[in-house]
Amino acid sequence: MVNRRSFAKTFHDSSPAVSEMDPIERSELQGVIAAVVEGQGLWCEEVVVGGSPGDRVLSVVIDRIDEENGVSLDTIATITQEVSGALDAQGDLIPELGADPYTLEVSTPGTDRPLVRKHHWEKNLGRIVSVTIDDAEPTEAKIHSVDADGVSLVLITPGAKKGMPAKYAPPVHYDFARLTNAVVQVQLK
Repeated sequence: MVNRRSFAKTFHDSSPAVSEMDPIERSELQGVIAAVVEGQGLWCEEVVVGGSPGDRVLSVVIDRIDEENGVSLDTIATITQEVSGALDAQGDLIPELGADPYTLEVSTPGTDRPLVRKHHWEKNLGRIVSVTIDDAEPTEAKIHSVDADGVSLVLITPGAKKGMPAKYAPPVHYDFARLTNAVVQVQLK
């Protein structure tokens, strides 16, 4: 059975990343995990407890907030060990986990995560995305700039015939609320 994460597809559907939350608003579980992740200079995107009693899965999604490079496997392994140790030190005191056994999964968001938060867009400046604007058909665009309210995109129109170059429109600013299903298009070099 494949258990795929379901990411929010719009700015308004998304909940704040754990690292964006005021520490007072975090659950006890989120607080313990965020302390470890942020202590390593990383961003705690999401903490989710899933599965059924006796077969719980604790999924932790981490990322780098300000760098183009992703999180290395060595860093994921280190974070996994540190989170596991911090949770073990809490014993059965964390209500979301209790005394039931669980599987800890630490990962990065991956390239299929829709861009819904400002820092998602900032991290991908200059990249090509497939994006739906105002519920129209998806289109390709290059991320030109990002501000507090939205994103400036350079819309890309494919060449009229095969082999003809694509056309790039001037940058246009779109509020985050107008953009849905924005996913980075992986460019192979």
